Amino acid sequence: MAQQLYVTIGRQFGSGGREIGKKVAQALGIPYYDKELLKVAAEKSGLSHEFLSNYDEKPTNSFLYSLVMGQQNVLSGMRGTTVEQLASQAQRDAVLSVAEKGSCVIVGRCADYILRDQPGLVRVFICADDDSRVARICQRDGLDEKEAREKMRKMDKARAAYYAFHADREWSAADSYDLCINSSRRGIDAAVELILQFCKQ
Repeated sequence: MAQQLYVTIGRQFGSGGREIGKKVAQALGIPYYDKELLKVAAEKSGLSHEFLSNYDEKPTNSFLYSLVMGQQNVLSGMRGTTVEQLASQAQRDAVLSVAEKGSCVIVGRCADYILRDQPGLVRVFICADDDSRVARICQRDGLDEKEAREKMRKMDKARAAYYAFHADREWSAADSYDLCINSSRRGIDAAVELILQFCKQ
């Protein structure tokens, strides 16, 4: 039986990581998971899609408050379990579930950490220069430059906090990944080709 291939993609907000992930999956002929993981998580856990979306790759105000104050937003009837932990476990189970089915590309959700012991894991991080990220966010989300820069800052901060809480590694640190690519210097298609070449090797 051929070894499975798991390509996980961490990315700065506005770097094109989602587009790159889709193209890599298409080129390899394997499933792509991003927001699709929320549907899998909802089906497996019985939690609502809306609930999981609220905790998707971002710490909420209550989550940050819990970290600062050392308190927990505890669910009634589930002693010692926070809503954040419940959502996190559901997403973790979803990542493991899709990986069990075979080779795939997964964007975000700490998949690189969750699948760290899996053979065939390729951990990629996509970054980009701030100006090109802002331009992409403005075009994609219909924001002006100031709004785009603020959204970029908030999303990166949230992703870093989410990753730091769930993994014992630093988000965006080169030693956490096998391949780090600046998409604004290489371009989207060249980034895809680099990942494909790495996978073949």
